[in-house]
Amino acid sequence: MPLLHRKAFIRQKPPEDLRPEEEVFLCKITYEIFREYNDFFERTILCNSLLWSCSLTGRSSLTYLEALESERRARLSLQSFSQVLLVPLLHLAALSRRARLSELCEDVHSFVKDRYFPGETLDVTVHDLYTGWSAALTPYCSTC
Repeated sequence: MPLLHRKAFIRQKPPEDLRPEEEVFLCKITYEIFREYNDFFERTILCNSLLWSCSLTGRSSLTYLEALESERRARLSLQSFSQVLLVPLLHLAALSRRARLSELCEDVHSFVKDRYFPGETLDVTVHDLYTGWSAALTPYCSTC
């Protein structure tokens, strides 16, 4: 759920005493129901303001719809991440005492770049020793 002013946004629930014949205003962005036009209008303006941020990536100055899209893309990216590497990388990140994200990434990358982990899929190329070819052991990348 997108963050509003870095706090969790909670959608309004429909009124419990809503009658079937009652006319209401539907905010198509958040799928909320309002009885009063002013409340509906304020919510629409709020959703289109650049006050939102993505709860997964931390990107800020987004509209509500842009924050939703950013979260959707981040979830897709996380699903494609290797489950074998997830635990070791999170463990390394937890052990780091860096405050800035860029420094944390540098620490983890410098430790991981020359190491392989149990269960990690590798692409191995072995060349003939007599022809002068050398062997290469590289992590397998399904998207490359």
